[in-house]
Amino acid sequence: MKARDLYSSYLLITGLVCLLLGVGNWLVGALETVKYQNLLLKTAQTGLEDSYRNFPQLDQQRNEEVLRRLTENREKFNAARVKLKFFYVVLVGGRVLFLIGSVITMLTLIQMIRRDARSKIRKLAV
Repeated sequence: MKARDLYSSYLLITGLVCLLLGVGNWLVGALETVKYQNLLLKTAQTGLEDSYRNFPQLDQQRNEEVLRRLTENREKFNAARVKLKFFYVVLVGGRVLFLIGSVITMLTLIQMIRRDARSKIRKLAV
C-alpha cells in the first residue's frame, strides 16, 4: 500500500476529519461543561430571592437597590445554565463524531489492506 492510496481515499480522509473534529469538540465540551457547572454552583439560588416580600415598608426604589445583587446573580445563573446546556450538546456531538470517525477510519483501513493483499496475491499467482 502506497501513501498515495491513503491520502487519495475520500472515506479515510472523512474518517480522520471526523476523528479530529470529534476529539476537539469532546475536549472543548468537557472543559467548558466543568467551567459552567462550577459557575452554576457559585451562583445557585440562595432562597433569598423571595424574602424581600416580607418587608412591605420597602418602596420600589429601595426594592431595586436591595435586589440588584440578587437579580445579577440570577442573570448569571440563567446565562451559565444556557451555556452549560450548549456545551453539553458540544460534548455529546464530539463523542458521536469521534465514534463515527473511528468506525469509518477502521473500516476503510481494513478495506484498503484487504484490497492491497488481494492485488499482491494476484501478482504472486501470475
